[in-house]
Amino acid sequence: MKYRILISGFLLVLSSFALLAYVGIDENDNFSERVKIALRDSGNRLLLSNDDSTSLILPIVELDKNNFELSFQNKLSILPDSLVTIIGHSFETAHLPINYIVEVINLDSGEVSYSYEIKKDMEKNIIPCIGRNLPKDNYKIKILFTEQQSLLIQNKNSSIISLIGIGFLGFGLLYWKKEKMSYSEEGLSPFSKIGNYEFHKEQNKLVRGSSTIKLSMKECELISIFAEKPNQIIRRDFLIKAVWEDNGVFVGRSLDTFISKIRKKFEDDDSINIINIHGVGYKLEIS
Repeated sequence: MKYRILISGFLLVLSSFALLAYVGIDENDNFSERVKIALRDSGNRLLLSNDDSTSLILPIVELDKNNFELSFQNKLSILPDSLVTIIGHSFETAHLPINYIVEVINLDSGEVSYSYEIKKDMEKNIIPCIGRNLPKDNYKIKILFTEQQSLLIQNKNSSIISLIGIGFLGFGLLYWKKEKMSYSEEGLSPFSKIGNYEFHKEQNKLVRGSSTIKLSMKECELISIFAEKPNQIIRRDFLIKAVWEDNGVFVGRSLDTFISKIRKKFEDDDSINIINIHGVGYKLEIS
């Protein structure tokens, strides 16, 4: 059993490193494709915001490894706050780097009609002219990722820590399970004895031979208190506070009712008796 646990734990850690290698390759090899998909999604949303569902989004151009260009077949108007929201949503969905600069360029004049910068630290974002609509014209949108490589390295480092943690967590769970099995194998009782009954607190039941008696939550709580102090007087106000008042419930004669119910549970065992100490409380007598 011990060697089986060690081998299973080793395989979990090994699997974590294998998954990490796959994730690392995916992050680097698919970056360009994910950017293009995200920009095409952004372009589609911008056209739809112009009530344009038919004109084309031109092929996304990769100017270099961090620089991309989105352009359109027809003219469109651009609202800066919508542009920020749309691109941000598309990039977040595609798990792209958070640091980037966006420029809206007028194709006729070649001038930058609008631009903004997004950073990982939101307080350092530069988003001017919110609410000022760019009139309908021929535009292209350029995206420059400013910290792509460092972000990928950071993501990879985070993945290393997370995946190694998962591996060792799995190992720890296997070890805990083994200890739990050993604990059970030692024959330690999961119940307490009350006369000829077995009281299973966690399962809310009494067992006597082949008979099982189900208990309500309140019955179980009361029996648990009595079982801890057999043959001792337990004050009435203590029982009320422990079982009812701490839960914010008004009692009335609930305690007396539940004591009567518990007496009936133990009626087949003459060695058990719950007696009323008038004006004081109750006592579980076990002879």
